[in-house]
Amino acid sequence: MGEQLNQNTVDDFIPSLNQTTDEVAWDLYRKAIRFGTWDPAAIDLGQDKKDFEAIDDDLKGYLIHFCTGFLDAEENVALKFCPWIMLGSSTEQQAFLSTQLVEEFKHTEFFMRYFQEVFGRERIVGVKNIVQQKLDDRVKMMLAALEKGEEEREAALVEGLTHYQGIIEGVQAMTGYDVYEAVFGSKGLFPGLAEGFARIKEDEGRHVGFGLRMLKLLARNPEHAKRIRGLYDEYLPYILIRYDQPVIVDGREYPTPPEVQGRERLTKMFERRLKDIFGKPVAR
Repeated sequence: MGEQLNQNTVDDFIPSLNQTTDEVAWDLYRKAIRFGTWDPAAIDLGQDKKDFEAIDDDLKGYLIHFCTGFLDAEENVALKFCPWIMLGSSTEQQAFLSTQLVEEFKHTEFFMRYFQEVFGRERIVGVKNIVQQKLDDRVKMMLAALEKGEEEREAALVEGLTHYQGIIEGVQAMTGYDVYEAVFGSKGLFPGLAEGFARIKEDEGRHVGFGLRMLKLLARNPEHAKRIRGLYDEYLPYILIRYDQPVIVDGREYPTPPEVQGRERLTKMFERRLKDIFGKPVAR
């Protein structure tokens, strides 16, 4: 299992521009078929339940809040992702993007199962993720673009890729994996959650890699480069809210573990993604 989980990183999925976009999309589609076959229902959560019962109330509260953020995000995009597929400009691109839709539902299933079997409760309400909430408007704009010309469709796809693969997955989710490792994984806690995150991160490595590769190519157009940078800058304050907000579960506020360092991790990942797209550090 370890070989499969570690064979692909986001960096591996940001190929050079020597291949055509359709070749890249088809390669990633084939990787999804070969390596994306894990079953969320097959991950053993027995030790996780014991670990959850053993940790203190502060860590319990933080973990419930943290996993709610992931469940909300995975479910939200799973229910809204079809326009990204529809705006793909070729069979190869749509084939790869269709694998992402299935994988988002698998990720949703994993976290739903985790709440039921480990936490023994429903998710909480009120975890702020403004970038995720803005997907409602993004979907409407992308659907409207389907009825327009090629230029408008491409512009809508650029903004959609920036919003989801570039920011939500590329910055927020990737930072979340680092937070989990710092707070829980480094202590050997929650092996089932660790395996789930490893599987999800491998899936999202394909998603983010394709999105960043597309954005790197499309940023050659100055208008698209302006769109990409504009969305990153517009969303940065909302990105930072994800780990700046109070951790409140059932009306009680819990402390944020010192290992989280959310603002620092998010800022570092934000700058890394801009470098992935534009090829060098970009002054803000």
